[in-house]
Amino acid sequence: MNAENKATRIAQIATSLDPICIGRPRPHVDDVKVIGGVADLRQPIPIKYQAVRERFKNAQNNMWFPSEIGMADDKLQWNTGALTEAEMWMFKLNISYLTASDNLVPDNLVDTIFPHITAVELRQYYRWQCAEEANHLESYLYILESFGLDEGGQGQIFNIYQEIPELANKLNWNLKFSNNLAHSEAPIGSREASKLLLEDLIAYAVFEFLFFPCNFTQIFALANGQKLRQTAQQYQYIWRDETLHADNGIWVINQIIYENPYLWDDEMRERALAIIVEGVRMEAAYAKASMPDGGVFGLSLKSYLKYNQMMADQLCLKLGLPVLYDVKENPLPWMNNYALNQEVNFFEGRVREYRTGSQLLWD
Repeated sequence: MNAENKATRIAQIATSLDPICIGRPRPHVDDVKVIGGVADLRQPIPIKYQAVRERFKNAQNNMWFPSEIGMADDKLQWNTGALTEAEMWMFKLNISYLTASDNLVPDNLVDTIFPHITAVELRQYYRWQCAEEANHLESYLYILESFGLDEGGQGQIFNIYQEIPELANKLNWNLKFSNNLAHSEAPIGSREASKLLLEDLIAYAVFEFLFFPCNFTQIFALANGQKLRQTAQQYQYIWRDETLHADNGIWVINQIIYENPYLWDDEMRERALAIIVEGVRMEAAYAKASMPDGGVFGLSLKSYLKYNQMMADQLCLKLGLPVLYDVKENPLPWMNNYALNQEVNFFEGRVREYRTGSQLLWD
């Protein structure tokens, strides 16, 4: 029986709602697959994907809390006019979008992706990722609370994503893929459902591999100019988490393709490229809305757009696709300064050492 026919045996695919059966054979590693597996989802063994297990352990070791970072200096800058109007506008759109977007990820995992995943270690990692996304939301709220904004002021900033079309469009773009999968009538494990799953995974790879680092350049550029450096430290911790999320998301796509090569046909590869192009377009529109005057000190709109294309090319390479923009040189090489295994408290000069960590390098 070939792989495609085997994938249609829907009744055999494991789900977390399967009843407990006395005398059921012990799970075997050969039965474990990212999707379409028949292993017992209640047993943590056998572990087949050691890379996922290691990412889970790294994520545990990377756990951090927003309140560990003092925000007094950023509060002073925010309230004493240290930032220009263009910088404040950019920051407001940035944190509003990121707050809304960090709600998309766990909802997408729980409501659309999780029902398809039949590898226990991957389900375990996704559970931890949801907790990290909740921590990121707390970080964004903590930043604005630290600035001394009352509830109305925070609400005005957080609500911007519903007032600026470029932000709403960017969020709705990811939601489109979530809804396509969540509302599909195709049985889980079928070719149609698996292709919709791949589309959703690719769209969220764009989200975590391209949208996030592009958005973070805006805050890191402010930190380069000695502004909002404590906020930048919060973002640096978030980026470290998101690096693991992006690495895992790309691994999942490639592993599904490896285990189900019939899904990665010419049509699907063309669709993947089209999704990445759409993502680049969404990000470019966001960039122009958040930097309407052509950028801020240390970050031009032109370099941002080129960085956007560079990240798209990197994603293409990781998925075994041809590059789209052929960007030869990183337009923002200083971003590597924020790709560290140790995090520095900019004002106290204190170095936080972690037992292990992810490399924040995208090359």
